[in-house]
Amino acid sequence: MKNYYDKTWKIGELAKIFDVNVQLLRHYDKEGLLVPDIRNPENKWRTYRYDQIYSLGMIRFLRYLDCSLDEIGEFMPGRNAQKAETFLNERFEINRKKYEKLLKMERAIKDRFNLIRSDMPYAESDQIFVYSEGQISYIETRGLEEVFADELFYIYPTLVLYDGEESKFAVKISPEDAGDYKETIRVIPPADYLVGFHCGSYETIHNTFEKMRQTSEGLLDEGYAISDQVITINIIDQLVEEVRDNFITRVMMRIDH
Repeated sequence: MKNYYDKTWKIGELAKIFDVNVQLLRHYDKEGLLVPDIRNPENKWRTYRYDQIYSLGMIRFLRYLDCSLDEIGEFMPGRNAQKAETFLNERFEINRKKYEKLLKMERAIKDRFNLIRSDMPYAESDQIFVYSEGQISYIETRGLEEVFADELFYIYPTLVLYDGEESKFAVKISPEDAGDYKETIRVIPPADYLVGFHCGSYETIHNTFEKMRQTSEGLLDEGYAISDQVITINIIDQLVEEVRDNFITRVMMRIDH
């Protein structure tokens, strides 16, 4: 009976065992991560020794932990118990932080769709009304380019602060996440707002501003006026809609007493 330790696998056999592409094994060979122990000098066929199956399993495990090939290449040669414990603990800590971030992103995305569901009936009926808004937490960005480059833009609603002719871009942060950004977080105190909705691309949003100002004359009591300060919050935007004409933006004009 042939000794198990004498067993070998051709590259196709090993690929089938691990359900991977043969090209991936060739790439590992090229990178020096898993070099076949036997190579036929005539046809260059790759053959792997019995203990190399463990090495491939280990590479796959480390890739599952999101290790790069460079990190795997640095870890595997000359490893020992101390090196392995340190490396794996560091990797698990990195993945734990990624997991926590994913949970935060999931919560933020769910909040966005809750915002869509709550605002859509008002937007579809083109309502303009007075509303008491609680504290708004946000992180201001320095410009449009930074908004698009910042991952916060994609998980939190974009908020634009208008003050006369000036405008500032920001991201609206949920109360649950505000504590994570306490060094950069800013707040808008609770206030009463005239609320309406702009449907379409952002370039024409000032038309909605003007329409709401005209409407305010019949909604506000004597002694109340609309401030020059306006807050807009993206409801339907690039995250969920490709056609710009279908964008919906909540417009909030502060009411001065």
